[in-house]
Amino acid sequence: MVNVKELQKKLQEIAKMPREEQAKAADMLTEEEIEFIQKQQGASGEKPQCIFCKIAAHEIPAKVVYEDDFIMAFLDINPVNPGHTLVIPKEHYEVLPQVPPDRAALIMNTVRILSGAVFEAVDAQGATIMQNNGAVAGQAVPHVHFHVIPRFEGDKVKIDMKPIKLEEKQFEEIQKKIIEKARTKAEKKVVYDISGKPIEEKKEEKKPESTKKEKLIKIKSRIP
Repeated sequence: MVNVKELQKKLQEIAKMPREEQAKAADMLTEEEIEFIQKQQGASGEKPQCIFCKIAAHEIPAKVVYEDDFIMAFLDINPVNPGHTLVIPKEHYEVLPQVPPDRAALIMNTVRILSGAVFEAVDAQGATIMQNNGAVAGQAVPHVHFHVIPRFEGDKVKIDMKPIKLEEKQFEEIQKKIIEKARTKAEKKVVYDISGKPIEEKKEEKKPESTKKEKLIKIKSRIP
Protein backbone atom coordinates (compact mmCIF):
# COMPACT_ATOMS: atom_id res chain seq x y z
CA MET A 1 0.00 0.00 0.00
CA VAL A 2 1.32 3.44 -0.96
CA ASN A 3 2.15 5.77 1.90
CA VAL A 4 0.67 9.02 0.56
CA LYS A 5 2.63 11.14 3.04
CA GLU A 6 5.97 9.62 1.96
CA LEU A 7 4.99 9.96 -1.71
CA GLN A 8 4.22 13.63 -1.16
CA LYS A 9 7.67 14.17 0.37
CA LYS A 10 9.31 12.56 -2.66
CA LEU A 11 7.29 14.73 -5.05
CA GLN A 12 8.29 17.83 -3.10
CA GLU A 13 11.96 16.83 -3.36
CA ILE A 14 11.58 16.37 -7.12
CA ALA A 15 9.91 19.78 -7.38
CA LYS A 16 13.03 21.42 -5.89
CA MET A 17 15.28 19.92 -8.57
CA PRO A 18 16.24 21.82 -11.74
CA ARG A 19 13.79 21.16 -14.57
CA GLU A 20 16.32 19.20 -16.63
CA GLU A 21 16.86 16.79 -13.69
CA GLN A 22 13.19 16.24 -12.86
CA ALA A 23 12.67 13.87 -15.81
CA LYS A 24 15.42 11.60 -14.47
CA ALA A 25 14.00 11.67 -10.93
CA ALA A 26 11.46 8.90 -11.64
CA ASP A 27 14.02 6.50 -10.16
CA MET A 28 13.09 7.91 -6.75
CA LEU A 29 9.58 6.46 -7.12
CA THR A 30 8.67 2.81 -6.73
CA GLU A 31 6.57 1.00 -9.34
CA GLU A 32 3.71 0.94 -6.85
CA GLU A 33 3.92 4.72 -6.37
CA ILE A 34 4.03 5.36 -10.13
CA GLU A 35 1.01 3.10 -10.63
CA PHE A 36 -0.79 4.95 -7.83
CA ILE A 37 -0.16 8.33 -9.52
CA GLN A 38 -1.24 6.97 -12.91
CA LYS A 39 -4.51 5.66 -11.49
CA GLN A 40 -5.14 8.99 -9.76
CA GLN A 41 -4.57 10.87 -13.02
CA GLY A 42 -6.35 8.34 -15.21
CA ALA A 43 -3.17 7.82 -17.25
CA SER A 44 -3.77 4.05 -17.36
CA GLY A 45 -6.87 4.56 -19.53
CA GLU A 46 -9.17 3.44 -16.72
CA LYS A 47 -11.65 5.64 -14.91
CA PRO A 48 -9.68 7.69 -12.36
CA GLN A 49 -9.96 6.21 -8.87
CA CYS A 50 -9.99 9.53 -7.02
CA ILE A 51 -9.88 8.97 -3.28
CA PHE A 52 -11.27 12.44 -2.58
CA CYS A 53 -14.22 11.85 -4.93
CA LYS A 54 -14.95 8.66 -2.99
CA ILE A 55 -14.77 10.53 0.31
CA ALA A 56 -17.10 13.23 -1.06
CA ALA A 57 -19.56 10.50 -2.10
CA HIS A 58 -19.28 8.88 1.36
CA GLU A 59 -17.87 5.72 -0.19
CA ILE A 60 -14.78 6.01 2.02
CA PRO A 61 -15.11 7.08 5.67
CA ALA A 62 -13.48 10.30 6.84
CA LYS A 63 -13.57 12.59 9.87
CA VAL A 64 -15.76 15.24 8.25
CA VAL A 65 -15.79 18.64 9.95
CA TYR A 66 -17.83 20.56 7.36
CA GLU A 67 -20.12 19.68 4.46
CA ASP A 68 -22.63 21.39 2.21
CA ASP A 69 -23.93 20.74 -1.32
CA PHE A 70 -20.64 21.72 -2.98
CA ILE A 71 -17.83 21.62 -0.40
CA MET A 72 -16.48 19.09 2.08
CA ALA A 73 -13.76 19.39 4.72
CA PHE A 74 -12.25 16.56 6.72
CA LEU A 75 -9.25 15.80 8.91
CA ASP A 76 -6.11 14.74 7.04
CA ILE A 77 -5.42 11.05 7.69
CA ASN A 78 -1.69 11.88 7.81
CA PRO A 79 -1.68 15.16 9.77
CA VAL A 80 1.47 17.19 10.25
CA ASN A 81 -0.16 18.77 13.32
CA PRO A 82 -3.35 18.06 15.32
CA GLY A 83 -6.29 19.64 13.49
CA HIS A 84 -4.70 19.44 10.01
CA THR A 85 -7.76 19.77 7.75
CA LEU A 86 -8.37 19.36 4.00
CA VAL A 87 -10.99 21.40 2.14
CA ILE A 88 -12.20 20.09 -1.24
CA PRO A 89 -14.88 20.76 -3.84
CA LYS A 90 -17.15 17.73 -4.19
CA GLU A 91 -16.93 17.99 -7.98
CA HIS A 92 -13.70 16.69 -9.48
CA TYR A 93 -11.19 19.31 -10.60
CA GLU A 94 -7.52 18.43 -10.76
CA VAL A 95 -6.01 21.89 -10.35
CA LEU A 96 -7.26 25.26 -9.15
CA PRO A 97 -7.46 27.03 -12.56
CA GLN A 98 -10.10 24.46 -13.63
CA VAL A 99 -12.48 25.46 -10.82
CA PRO A 100 -15.32 27.79 -11.93
CA PRO A 101 -15.30 31.24 -10.25
CA ASP A 102 -18.45 30.63 -8.20
CA ARG A 103 -17.12 27.33 -6.83
CA ALA A 104 -13.73 28.91 -6.13
CA ALA A 105 -15.45 31.62 -4.08
CA LEU A 106 -17.31 28.98 -2.05
CA ILE A 107 -14.10 27.05 -1.41
CA MET A 108 -12.20 30.12 -0.26
CA ASN A 109 -15.01 31.19 2.06
CA THR A 110 -15.01 27.72 3.62
CA VAL A 111 -11.22 27.89 4.03
CA ARG A 112 -11.64 31.29 5.70
CA ILE A 113 -14.23 29.93 8.16
CA LEU A 114 -12.29 26.75 8.97
CA SER A 115 -8.97 28.55 9.41
CA GLY A 116 -10.54 30.29 12.40
CA ALA A 117 -12.43 27.23 13.63
CA VAL A 118 -9.36 24.96 13.52
CA PHE A 119 -7.21 27.66 15.13
CA GLU A 120 -9.56 27.91 18.12
CA ALA A 121 -10.34 24.18 18.37
CA VAL A 122 -6.73 23.14 18.96
CA ASP A 123 -5.52 26.34 20.65
CA ALA A 124 -3.04 26.97 17.84
CA GLN A 125 -0.63 29.89 17.70
CA GLY A 126 -0.87 30.34 13.96
CA ALA A 127 -2.03 28.65 10.76
CA THR A 128 -0.63 27.81 7.34
CA ILE A 129 -3.02 27.73 4.38
CA MET A 130 -1.52 25.74 1.50
CA GLN A 131 -2.66 24.57 -1.93
CA ASN A 132 -0.51 22.65 -4.44
CA ASN A 133 -1.13 22.30 -8.19
CA GLY A 134 0.54 19.39 -9.99
CA ALA A 135 2.77 16.54 -8.93
CA VAL A 136 5.99 18.58 -9.11
CA ALA A 137 4.44 21.01 -6.63
CA GLY A 138 3.79 18.17 -4.17
CA GLN A 139 0.17 17.42 -5.07
CA ALA A 140 -0.17 13.71 -4.25
CA VAL A 141 -3.93 13.52 -4.95
CA PRO A 142 -4.99 15.17 -8.25
CA HIS A 143 -8.19 16.64 -6.85
CA VAL A 144 -8.12 20.31 -5.81
CA HIS A 145 -7.65 20.62 -2.05
CA PHE A 146 -6.55 23.21 0.45
CA HIS A 147 -4.56 22.40 3.57
CA VAL A 148 -5.51 24.22 6.76
CA ILE A 149 -2.57 23.50 9.06
CA PRO A 150 -2.59 24.80 12.63
CA ARG A 151 0.85 25.91 13.76
CA PHE A 152 2.57 25.76 17.12
CA GLU A 153 5.85 27.18 18.31
CA GLY A 154 8.57 24.58 17.83
CA ASP A 155 6.46 22.27 15.61
CA LYS A 156 8.15 20.13 12.96
CA VAL A 157 6.37 21.60 9.96
CA LYS A 158 8.93 22.98 7.52
CA ILE A 159 8.15 24.79 4.29
CA ASP A 160 11.60 25.19 2.80
CA MET A 161 11.47 28.03 0.29
CA LYS A 162 14.91 29.03 -0.88
CA PRO A 163 14.85 32.36 -2.71
CA ILE A 164 16.50 32.76 -6.09
CA LYS A 165 17.92 35.92 -7.65
CA LEU A 166 16.37 37.53 -10.71
CA GLU A 167 17.50 40.54 -12.68
CA GLU A 168 15.25 43.59 -12.88
CA LYS A 169 14.59 42.84 -16.56
CA GLN A 170 13.43 39.31 -15.66
CA PHE A 171 11.02 40.69 -13.04
CA GLU A 172 9.56 43.11 -15.59
CA GLU A 173 9.17 40.43 -18.29
CA ILE A 174 7.43 38.03 -15.90
CA GLN A 175 5.21 40.81 -14.56
CA LYS A 176 4.19 41.78 -18.11
CA LYS A 177 3.35 38.19 -19.07
CA ILE A 178 1.26 37.61 -15.94
CA ILE A 179 -0.66 40.85 -16.58
CA GLU A 180 -1.36 39.78 -20.17
CA LYS A 181 -2.56 36.31 -19.09
CA ALA A 182 -4.68 37.75 -16.27
CA ARG A 183 -6.29 40.17 -18.73
CA THR A 184 -7.49 37.27 -20.91
CA LYS A 185 -8.71 35.16 -17.99
CA ALA A 186 -10.37 37.75 -15.76
CA GLU A 187 -14.13 37.99 -16.19
CA LYS A 188 -14.04 41.61 -15.19
CA LYS A 189 -11.35 43.33 -17.20
CA VAL A 190 -9.47 44.92 -14.31
CA VAL A 191 -5.72 44.38 -14.29
CA TYR A 192 -2.63 46.36 -13.36
CA ASP A 193 -0.06 48.09 -15.51
CA ILE A 194 3.70 47.96 -15.01
CA SER A 195 3.60 50.86 -12.56
CA GLY A 196 1.04 49.06 -10.41
CA LYS A 197 -1.89 51.30 -11.35
CA PRO A 198 -5.24 49.58 -12.00
CA ILE A 199 -6.49 49.53 -15.58
CA GLU A 200 -10.18 49.11 -16.21
CA GLU A 201 -11.61 48.79 -19.69
CA LYS A 202 -14.48 51.21 -20.00
CA LYS A 203 -16.88 51.55 -22.86
CA GLU A 204 -17.26 55.08 -24.13
CA GLU A 205 -20.77 56.32 -23.69
CA LYS A 206 -22.16 57.78 -26.90
CA LYS A 207 -24.30 60.82 -26.40
CA PRO A 208 -27.59 60.79 -28.25
CA GLU A 209 -27.78 63.05 -31.29
CA SER A 210 -30.77 64.84 -29.83
CA THR A 211 -28.53 66.28 -27.13
CA LYS A 212 -26.44 68.14 -29.70
CA LYS A 213 -29.53 69.54 -31.41
CA GLU A 214 -30.94 70.80 -28.15
CA LYS A 215 -27.80 72.83 -27.54
CA LEU A 216 -28.31 74.64 -30.87
CA ILE A 217 -31.81 75.84 -30.01
CA LYS A 218 -31.78 79.45 -28.85
CA ILE A 219 -34.46 80.71 -26.52
CA LYS A 220 -35.77 84.05 -27.72
CA SER A 221 -36.77 86.55 -25.08
CA ARG A 222 -40.34 87.76 -25.40
CA ILE A 223 -40.64 91.45 -26.37
CA PRO A 224 -43.65 93.13 -24.73
